[in-house]
Amino acid sequence: MTVDSIVTLVLVIVLFLGLLAVRLHVGLSLMLAGLAGVVVLRGTGAAVGTAANQPYSTAADYSLTIIPLFIVMGVLAVNAGLAQAGFDFASRVLGRLPGGSALASLAGSGLFAAVTGSSVATVATMARVSTDAIVKAGLGLRLAAGVVCAGGTLGVLIPPSIVLVLYGVVASESIGQLLLGGIGPGLLTILAYAATAMIIVSVRRRRHRAEAAETDAADGGRGGTSTATRVDTATKVDVMGVVFLGVIFGTSIGTIYLGVATPTEAASFGALAALIIMLLRVRPPQWIARLKESVTEAIGLTAMTFLLMTGAGVFTYFLALSGASAALVDVVVNADLQPYLVLVLCLLLLLPLGMFLDGISMILIAAPLLHPILTGYDFDGIWLGIIIVKVAEMALITPPVGMNAFVYSGAVPEAGLGKVFRGIGPFILADVVVVALLIAVPGIVTFLPELSSAT
Repeated sequence: MTVDSIVTLVLVIVLFLGLLAVRLHVGLSLMLAGLAGVVVLRGTGAAVGTAANQPYSTAADYSLTIIPLFIVMGVLAVNAGLAQAGFDFASRVLGRLPGGSALASLAGSGLFAAVTGSSVATVATMARVSTDAIVKAGLGLRLAAGVVCAGGTLGVLIPPSIVLVLYGVVASESIGQLLLGGIGPGLLTILAYAATAMIIVSVRRRRHRAEAAETDAADGGRGGTSTATRVDTATKVDVMGVVFLGVIFGTSIGTIYLGVATPTEAASFGALAALIIMLLRVRPPQWIARLKESVTEAIGLTAMTFLLMTGAGVFTYFLALSGASAALVDVVVNADLQPYLVLVLCLLLLLPLGMFLDGISMILIAAPLLHPILTGYDFDGIWLGIIIVKVAEMALITPPVGMNAFVYSGAVPEAGLGKVFRGIGPFILADVVVVALLIAVPGIVTFLPELSSAT
């Protein structure tokens, strides 16, 4: 890179951060900053051409039709009450376990995150409801903060994941195999989070029992007050809603696994199944209103996703023009480092991005840069994609500026940032363990893709 290119790169990054600081949409911030860089490097004509061509070149890709189809499927499922049915079922099944309300919150966050594809939106939506339930059960604000912030990251791996679809598009990897590859790590992450929550609750209850015993002895055996509360497990379970959730999952992901449908076809089958189920579960007088609500929400989410993609495309084009992309590759290759050390260093680069961007934005910017570098070391592309996506979402709960923590503290002001980060800490450790296991045992990712006929 020349000195002029380096100066331009720094100024563009500063401009981008400044636009984010004034709360401009991430997609527009990426686009305007990228266009400013193109103007400096190639002139106004090149910037105008980029602005004119990038939206079409981004959207005019058949493989991207899977995104609005998955979004429609998720929105219809929510409006059919299936997400609530899954949450109630989890509450009933998990309610008698230590920290049952926290475990139910993890399940609800996973469902919502899988529908929206946004960790930040999940935290903003689940924060108040889940916090009230967890605090009512006597488990405290710290655990509530950790569960909600960590739970928001679950949807990136659990199909149907918009983030994995986008990674497949920008990295030219099989979308079907990425979706299947995310199932094992997604379930492993849920187990790690659930185990973490149960350990925290068990330790807290032992401490409370010890304190109660001391109080009882001081009172001469008259009995102290127990802080343990029982989670209400009398919630009515919508059995058919749970069954319908399984039908939608089997229709979309099952057909990919069996190789009877491409990912796009499977998404269309899932969307059709969700539409039929919604019509079956909603009274006819409400059909038009629910459909209008679903279409409006799906259009908004789709437009937001494609705006992010367009902005990231412009910014990535600027990085290529400036020589930053090629320079990064040259630095890594010429350093002659061990492959796994390169992998760890590249993954660590994702953590600072979590200070400013959500998971989708991080993937759109980082994947085109990191994927070619790491596949050059003969790492499996599907395995690599799952790990990059996992760490990208992990960045959103990593101090000092994990975005999910700020979103949660804004929704639940009484928690305070310090308490939120302390609550998140154990779940970050759980994520580190999961990532280490994925690196040490690649079969957790590759097992299902290798068995399936997905392409």
